[in-house]
Amino acid sequence: MVQPDTFAALSPPARAVLRAWALLAVGALAVAGGLALLLALARAPGTGTWLPWGADFFFRGLVTHVVFAFQIWFLAAFGAVLTLAVPSAADRGGLGPPLAASAGTALLLVPTLAGWGEPSLNNYVPVLDHPLFFAGLAAVGGGAGAAALRGVSRPRDWARGPAPFGMAMASLGLLAALACFVLAALLIPSDTDPALRDERLFWGGGHVLQFVNTLLLMAGWQTLSERAFGQGPLPPALARACFASLAVWCALAPLLYLRLDVLGLASRQAFTELLWWGLPLPPSLMGAGLAWRMLGRRLDWRSPAVLASALSLAVFALGGAAGFALGVGDTRTPSHYHAMIGGVNLVLMGLFHTVVLPALGRAPIPGPMVRWQFLLFGGGQLLHALGFYLAGAEGAPRKTFGAAQGLHGVGELAAMAVVGVGGAVAVAGGILFVAQTLRCLLRPGARHAP
Repeated sequence: MVQPDTFAALSPPARAVLRAWALLAVGALAVAGGLALLLALARAPGTGTWLPWGADFFFRGLVTHVVFAFQIWFLAAFGAVLTLAVPSAADRGGLGPPLAASAGTALLLVPTLAGWGEPSLNNYVPVLDHPLFFAGLAAVGGGAGAAALRGVSRPRDWARGPAPFGMAMASLGLLAALACFVLAALLIPSDTDPALRDERLFWGGGHVLQFVNTLLLMAGWQTLSERAFGQGPLPPALARACFASLAVWCALAPLLYLRLDVLGLASRQAFTELLWWGLPLPPSLMGAGLAWRMLGRRLDWRSPAVLASALSLAVFALGGAAGFALGVGDTRTPSHYHAMIGGVNLVLMGLFHTVVLPALGRAPIPGPMVRWQFLLFGGGQLLHALGFYLAGAEGAPRKTFGAAQGLHGVGELAAMAVVGVGGAVAVAGGILFVAQTLRCLLRPGARHAP
């Protein structure tokens, strides 16, 4: 990705769009952290009834926490990286997309804090069953979709390198995911049970979003490798082929709704197989190329690009390996997806430090605080995912809490202790990242990157 390194490299309109997306992304993480604190209070004995939203806040807060920590953070970060990949689109498009997404984000909080809507803990995009919550999701998706449309409409920018091409393919994938959501909403009968409706509404598009997240990860690996080692993980033609192959699978996804019953088991299984057959090979090739770039080199572990590359590769590889040895209803499943998400998060943290903040003239001075963000978050994610996998291998059930987990054996208890320690360490790294990044984004004025 041909990235601007200084404040002057972006036009004022593009710089405003980049800052809006960046503020929304990191702000969503900050809100998710605040909700996580409230969730902890809601689960503590005796304190749940003190909260102004009542004792039933826990599951509503959990839904919104997940949406902010994953969907909004990823989509807003996608918007920021896409602005750098295709700055000419931001020059012409203006602030409409990030402002629409920001308005939708604010709407999501209204039913959460007002206690409206039943929580639905369905896969990929949990929801509160209330019109305002769905309106908020639609606005967020619409804003990100508008940015994606602008990204694919500038093919001359794709030729600037593999990473801009990868972001164009990610834009196509996002548009395919949104098409899946719309088709599912149109095809699901109005009298469907709400729990089944919500699950199938987000099932297909949620699978496609995993391709989008992977494309974002790979575009990040490409950029970070160029920054750290002077070249990408793979030869440019092969890198483009990897990006394009994932986009092809995304394009096939909406067609499944034209052939299969949206509520049928065949439709559910088809999207699962879409991931199994289409997703593993391209990131495996690029990850192997990135590992090869690191071998035999004297690595500068003070560099955010090096730290983000190495740690994201380790965490993502652990998640990928866990995905091929999942259990049935045990914690090996959250081991898989927590590690995969953690790998993407580490790449995005690296991109914020190496390209997003420098492009705004707001990069922090490299130092211990920057390094500890990656070391704590990456190391904590490794422990967290490993503990989940070991607990699942001992039979610990997923989606249970406290005494309902039925932990009795020494192995289960020790593994879940590792989960807790790893989670706490990762949260500490996340807090450092959010605090420093928000401080850089909110301070008045801007300066050139050091």
